Amino acid sequence: MDSMYEVLMQLPLFQGVSRTSISGIIEKTKFHFLKYKPGEVVVSRGEECTHLKFLISGSVRSEMVNKNGKIRVSEVLHAPNVLAPNHMFGRNTYYPADIYAVEDTGIMQLDKQTFVNILQSESIVLINLLNIISRRSQKSIETFLSLSSGSVKEKLAFWVLCFTQRRSTDIKVICKQKDLYSFFGVQRSVFVSALNELKDEGIIDYTTREIMILDRDRLKALLSEDTADEDVEE
Repeated sequence: MDSMYEVLMQLPLFQGVSRTSISGIIEKTKFHFLKYKPGEVVVSRGEECTHLKFLISGSVRSEMVNKNGKIRVSEVLHAPNVLAPNHMFGRNTYYPADIYAVEDTGIMQLDKQTFVNILQSESIVLINLLNIISRRSQKSIETFLSLSSGSVKEKLAFWVLCFTQRRSTDIKVICKQKDLYSFFGVQRSVFVSALNELKDEGIIDYTTREIMILDRDRLKALLSEDTADEDVEE
C-alpha cells in the first residue's frame, strides 16, 4: 500500500489528494502495469486514447509531426508524468505524438471509465485535470499572440515552450531551416542571425536540419515576465 501511495502521490493528477483518499482509490481501483524495453513503442500517433497512461519509471521520447511532415518536435519525458491527458476527452481522442521508451520504462494505466469514476469521487483530481487541460488549451491562443509580435528569438522560444514540457530534456526541432523561417514569416538571414545569437549564448545548437535545445530554462527566460509565467507550461 505504501509503495502504491508513493507512486500516486508523485503523479501531477493526484497531488494534493489526502492519504485517506489515495488509500480508498487504491482499494477500489484496478491498475494495469506495463513494462517497455528501450526502443519499444508505448503509443503511436493517431492511436485512440482509451486509457490514461502514467509514466511511473524510466523515460520516453515523444515526437510530434506537423501535417505535411516537414517539422518535427522531439523531447524526452521523465517519470513521474502523465501522457497526453488532454486527449482522453473531447472531439479528438487520439494521441498526437509517437511515444517510445528510451530506457526500461514502467507505465501504469487506467481505462477511461475507471478514471471518470475517480474524477466523480475526488474533486482534487478533477481540479488538477481541469488545470492541465486549461493550460494546454490556452497555449494555442498564447502561441498565436506570440507569433504575431516580438523578436524571432522570442517567437522561437515561445513556440518551443508551448510544444514541450517543463521537465523534458533532449529537445529537438527537426526540419529544414527554410521550412521554419517560412513558418515564422521572416527572411533567412534574420532567422539565422537569431539562431547564432542563441547558440553564442549557449541556449541552443543547430545544424541545417536540426535545432537542439541545450537550456530550456534560459530559453524561457528570454520571454517577458507575463508570457513566461508557469501557466504557459504544464
